[in-house]
Amino acid sequence: MEKIFKLCKNIFMIKKETQHTVYETLSDAKNILKNAGIESFDLDSRVLLSFILGIEHHLFISNPKAIVPPKQYKEYLKLIKRRAKNEPIAQITNQKEFWSLPFKITKQTLIPRPDSETLIEAIKSEFKDINSKHKIIDLGTGSGCLLLALLSEYKNAIGFGLDIHQNTIKTARENAKKLSMDNRAQILKHSWHNKHPHKKIKDIKFNIVISNPPYITKNDMKKLDIDVKKYEPHSALYGGHDGLIEYRSLAKALYYWNIIEEKGKIFLEMGKGQENDIKKIFEAFGFKFIKYFKDLNGIIRVIELQKK
Repeated sequence: MEKIFKLCKNIFMIKKETQHTVYETLSDAKNILKNAGIESFDLDSRVLLSFILGIEHHLFISNPKAIVPPKQYKEYLKLIKRRAKNEPIAQITNQKEFWSLPFKITKQTLIPRPDSETLIEAIKSEFKDINSKHKIIDLGTGSGCLLLALLSEYKNAIGFGLDIHQNTIKTARENAKKLSMDNRAQILKHSWHNKHPHKKIKDIKFNIVISNPPYITKNDMKKLDIDVKKYEPHSALYGGHDGLIEYRSLAKALYYWNIIEEKGKIFLEMGKGQENDIKKIFEAFGFKFIKYFKDLNGIIRVIELQKK
């Protein structure tokens, strides 16, 4: 509360230098974004002002005549101009909420989507005992959002996140530490294209395997919104000509690595209409199909498989 009081005191100061009220500041920002073709200009302008001032929306929206300090006004316009070029809000602020948890995001990490929460919901529906000592592995962990969201639900579980990019690994480790889960989550540099598992996991049998592999097809990459196509890492999006190349590599790795316990479950996110192909890929390696899970839009988003 003391921090908020000090910030509000700065905002509500008497006009001295350049005079920019909250109303004027938001109007300037909305016009810039609207003219740039940003459909969410109203929401984005408020989110970024909240970020710059470090206070919640209602504290400045309810005081439209309050003055925005000149320094913050200049910083704010810089962010607005970045957004006008279609740079995602999450990359501008370097943060994104997922599963009601705050995550650091960088240009090297895929921005967490609400669709991915379907995977968390799927696992919760299959493993109802929150006290179980699950052993979870996340292949292609990115920001670590999936793994850490699960560890937040299962307090006695441990998890490993694998990724191949050092910058991404650094971000995932920072998120684990920020959420006080670094004692239960290890983030390792390793690829599922390797013939053998990482030495730290080769003797562990996991009962939950998760992954959100790149699954965008060559044709669909051309149709992506500019904010995704221009600013998000293509290595986390592009799944080859048919969008399935990484699922083939993943199925092969899980078969040869032999790190899943008997009856252990695999949960994979996928793109629209890919479910039958992915099912066949994993069945060819001896994995058993269990069920599909739909996202909030009614699209099949997650497949559950099992080691026989």
